[in-house]
Parts: sequence; C-alpha cells; structure tokens
Amino acid sequence: MSGVNRIVTKEHGFKSETRAIKEEFNKLIADLERMRAYVADRELDSVVNVEFVASAGCGLAAHATPEDLQTTTVVVASYKGEHFSVAADVAAVVATILGTGNTIGVSQFGCIWVFGNKTANIALAVPSAAETELTDIAALAQLMPTVPTEGDVPVACLMIEADASEWEWGHASNGRIATDSATATFYDLLNRPYITSAMASFALDTGAATFTYGAAVAVLGDGTALAITGKATVAFPAGEVTAIVSNKVGAFILYALANDDEIPVQIGAAYASIQAARLAVDNLNPNPLLVELGRIYIENGSGADFTPGTTLLDVAGVTVTFETAPVRAGLLAPTDLTAATVNA
Repeated sequence: MSGVNRIVTKEHGFKSETRAIKEEFNKLIADLERMRAYVADRELDSVVNVEFVASAGCGLAAHATPEDLQTTTVVVASYKGEHFSVAADVAAVVATILGTGNTIGVSQFGCIWVFGNKTANIALAVPSAAETELTDIAALAQLMPTVPTEGDVPVACLMIEADASEWEWGHASNGRIATDSATATFYDLLNRPYITSAMASFALDTGAATFTYGAAVAVLGDGTALAITGKATVAFPAGEVTAIVSNKVGAFILYALANDDEIPVQIGAAYASIQAARLAVDNLNPNPLLVELGRIYIENGSGADFTPGTTLLDVAGVTVTFETAPVRAGLLAPTDLTAATVNA
C-alpha cells in the first residue's frame, strides 16, 4: 500500500479501509489453515503404515497344517496415502511362497515377515535365504527383506527359535509351528513404531568400547507401549559386526524391544563420509516392529582397523557421533485446525 494517499478524516473512508484490511487478513488466515491441514495430512501419510480395523491386527497364527500360516482378520492398510483392504488368508503355504533353504540353526532365531497388498492376500519374506541370529531381538532387528512387490505393506511378523534341530520354513519334518511353545512368537503390526519421549542421554563410556543410553518412552509397531529404563555399558554384539577400516565410516541403529532389551545393528562399515552414512541409513526400509532409539556413526581416522566391541570408542583419531531419534511430531487432523479470524 506504499504510496497510496489515505484519507482517514472521513469516517466512511476509514471504515472502508479497515474492512479491506480485515478481509485480506482473513484470506491469509484461511490460506494458512489450508496449508496447515495439508501439512498435517502429509505427516499422517508419512507415519501411518498399517491401520487395522480390529485392534487384534490381522490375527497371524499357525494353520491347521502346522508348517503353514494363516491370517484371520481383514485389515486396512495404507500405502502412499492410499488405503485398501487386505483380505484374510486362511492358508499361506510357506514352502511354496518362500521356497527351500530358509533355515534357522540349532538354538538360534529367525523371522518371517508378512506383507499385505491390495491386489493379493498376503506375501511372505525373510531377510535372507538362511538368516539366523543368536538372540530374539537380533533376529527381529535384521535389515528388512526386499518388499515382495510394489505396494506391499508389512502387517505381521513371526519369530521362531529353533531347538535341538535345524528349522526349515514350511517343511513338515522340521518346520512345524508349535503355537503352544515359547519357540513361536507372533506379532500383529498396528502402526509404525515411534518415540514419545526421546532418550535422556546417549553417549560413549570413557575408556571403553561400550556406550550408555538413558530412559525413553516409545510405542512398538504392534502397539505395545514401552517404558525404556536405559542402560550403561552397552556392548556391540559379538559376531554381528564388521571392522571399520581407516578413513571409513561405520553406521549403527540402536533398537529396543518390549522386554527392555536393546541391540545396536550395524548398517554398514565402509562409507566414504558421515554424510554418506546418514543417507544410507535414511534410505533403509524401516523396521515396522522395533523402536529406533538412535543412531551411532563411527568415523575411523586412527590409521588402523576399528573393531566395534573391542576398540575403545574414545581412541585417538576416532570420532563417534550419537544421534537420538526424534519424538514423532504431534499430528493434527484437519478438523482440529481452527483459525483466529478477525470479525469484519
């Protein structure tokens, strides 16, 4: 309005100009509200992974043929903002879907992930052809398998602990799923896991190869609320890590599970820079069950190999960066958004 001659001595002129200003202000507020609603909607799309019509989830369970699986409840899934129903599958023949060679070693753990798609019932996948881990959380924390087809959304997970013999998925002789045994754990996914109160602390231990993290509050992907107590002198898992050569960067994600256990999972050991490591971690297919508490980046400029769990984290030439996972942004539904407009 610069340069416009305003006549305010006449009452009708003043009122007219004031009304125009109020109208412009309210238009701006309306535009702002539309933008806030749009941002809130995009936020919901970015965090909503699976929305179930029943709180029990898809009802993953063993089939009457005990080496196979079934889902018992229709669920509603979300993919890139589109919602669709995933039908219950009363007989997912595991051996047919996964093929042979998917084994779990004696006294070790393995997982099978269940995906839903709007064009099919369910699809199954494992992290690799013969993925075995020494602990339950290590098995659940392995990098997610490649999504079977475009639009597949993880809806459930089954974790198996092999006992005195090797386990092979889908084989009647040594792949039976005993639902009355502690060796089979079913997880029905409800939504993406998230933090509601970030860790109070996250740092290396002086003169040690361990680190410490503080208390946090979070929700698992199956809806379980977590009161994470935090722990001191947390070690990198022996046998699960790769040495970081000099002038390279290693990356870890720290995950937590409902039993107050945790594991730092190595994502890579030879990134050219911390920026490259961050980008690689950001581009991962997120774990739909476990809570990511934070990330650890190790820049090795020591001139020698850095072995996680053995080399001291504060050794000369090594820079360790601890990044706490952020609290999920508070989401507002568009109907919750109101504007303070001026009465014109």
